[in-house]
Amino acid sequence: MFQAVLKATPLYKYYVSEEHSFLLDTRVKLPTPRVMGDEPPPSLVLTQEDAEPYDAEKSIAYLRARGVEVELHEERAAKATAARATADALRAKSGIPFRYVKVPAEPTAAVVEEVAYAPVDGLPHCRSDTLKDLLAPRFSDDACMDEDTVARATASRLKGMLVGGGGGMTLKAPSAGALQEQALGGVCETWPLAQANADNKWCSVRLYIDEVGALRSRPRNARAEALARAAGLAGVSIHGDAYVGRCERLEGGGERSVDFVLPELAHDCAWVLAARREHERTAASAGHRDEELLVSGGDETGLYTWSQGEEDVEVRVTRGVPEGGKTAKKRIGVSYGSGEALRVKVDGSMVLELPKLFARVTPDECSWSLADGPVLVITMEKAEAGPWVHLELPGSRPLPPSPPPPPGGLSL
Repeated sequence: MFQAVLKATPLYKYYVSEEHSFLLDTRVKLPTPRVMGDEPPPSLVLTQEDAEPYDAEKSIAYLRARGVEVELHEERAAKATAARATADALRAKSGIPFRYVKVPAEPTAAVVEEVAYAPVDGLPHCRSDTLKDLLAPRFSDDACMDEDTVARATASRLKGMLVGGGGGMTLKAPSAGALQEQALGGVCETWPLAQANADNKWCSVRLYIDEVGALRSRPRNARAEALARAAGLAGVSIHGDAYVGRCERLEGGGERSVDFVLPELAHDCAWVLAARREHERTAASAGHRDEELLVSGGDETGLYTWSQGEEDVEVRVTRGVPEGGKTAKKRIGVSYGSGEALRVKVDGSMVLELPKLFARVTPDECSWSLADGPVLVITMEKAEAGPWVHLELPGSRPLPPSPPPPPGGLSL
């Protein structure tokens, strides 16, 4: 029997069985369900008799009866319509007024207070976070997502997740098209800047952002990131406009949006300092360290190793490097393309070629030198500071063909 488990990853759902685990694309449409993007649906075929003739409604009922959560295109469209209706109702000037703050990504745009209305008791959503539904339509965007941006943003979420029973096969990231369709109508994500506790009278402060802002290549929001750092959340990247609001826990369960005003954005406000202390205590008790985010590695053949800091990447090429000091340097050529690639040639022949790095570098700030070994040491300045999950962007090279599925039984 399947057991559905929703991971903390945006817009895709992760399912686990005793034998297999896999990502199920929630864009399943009648009459052709899809698993993991646009691939044909071989995933849950138990026998040839079950698969022929194919009955879409029966197959979906079979999955749901075993605990797999399947959301049809029509169901998702209905949810989006309901969410828009909810947002329209919340924008109506009735109910309990509360203030929140908009922090634009454009650094020259003014930070402003806005007013919304929380439903009174007895109405729908009267005991929930009003802002999340209210703001979702503001993040609506029909522009196509860039495949490279999607691959880069999802790599960290999928890293280390393996397909159970699949012989170490890694999970496939969803396509840009899949995420684009699921993000129609806008998707609002909330980040807890300050958790509710007795000291703050059970009031939490939250950051409301576009859940797929990075995938849409929205600009970084420096002011929102600075506020997150001040509250003790280091290494946060926020793309696009952000909003800050407060929720108060209610007696009897649930919560309600209450005032958060413009002066409270100051980094020396009491709630900011208290949140920072709490986050620091939590991180220390869990043994978290900043350097744990900065992964390193190398290729399987031993050609090179790589490591990184917050602002740079170092690649050490250990094979095919000539000896001879200054004479050897004249034989070596290192290029970075327009900042997206790394290529090393010796005597005109390619020694190392990475056509698409995980993220861009600044060629004018990159350098290389020879060390004992001989080892070619290449230092590349990141165009945008932050951890890289890989040296090379996943999916930038053609993948070998997948082996045929085993006869009978579950397959991936």
